[in-house]
Amino acid sequence: MKMGMNSKKLKEQSSCELYKTSCARRNALTPLQLAYIAGFLDGDGSVMVQLVERKGYVYHYQIRFTVSFVQKTKRKHFLIQLQKEIGKGTLKDRNDGISELAVVGWQSVNTLLKQLQPFARIKLKQINLVLKIIEQLPLTKTSPEKFLELCYLTDQVAALNDSKDRIHLAEDVEKRLKDLGVIDEKKPL
Repeated sequence: MKMGMNSKKLKEQSSCELYKTSCARRNALTPLQLAYIAGFLDGDGSVMVQLVERKGYVYHYQIRFTVSFVQKTKRKHFLIQLQKEIGKGTLKDRNDGISELAVVGWQSVNTLLKQLQPFARIKLKQINLVLKIIEQLPLTKTSPEKFLELCYLTDQVAALNDSKDRIHLAEDVEKRLKDLGVIDEKKPL
């Protein structure tokens, strides 16, 4: 987006028109709304990718994508309004007096992050990495090596987020894939 574009023009153009994307929703977000949401994400949000153990999955792990926004529960009405604007996400009240709006799943996260990407600043590196992982996700269906490569990218996202309480790391996935015999024990990645 060009700097200096006036707010009236921002309000008039929908994100669908501006970025030439298809919009299933009738009320597409304006660039002004997207800029606000990206700022909210930069300040009180998270862009996360987690490795989740799933016994029934081919590689025994899933890559889970989440974008979340948090506020004190007394200001939950901001999250309710945000949920209405973006048209997705699940609201929950945590036990610590914080409410959270979470958008989960690669399709929903992909759509949201592509719209917010031009406006993000602080979380831009995470957004770019997550979009890269999502873009390459279809290649993992036939390539355990590609899946593992994406798992190592999830570790990079976690490092950018200063994550400390991670349960599963890419090296855990690598060990499991070697144990299953789906990647070569001796082949360096």
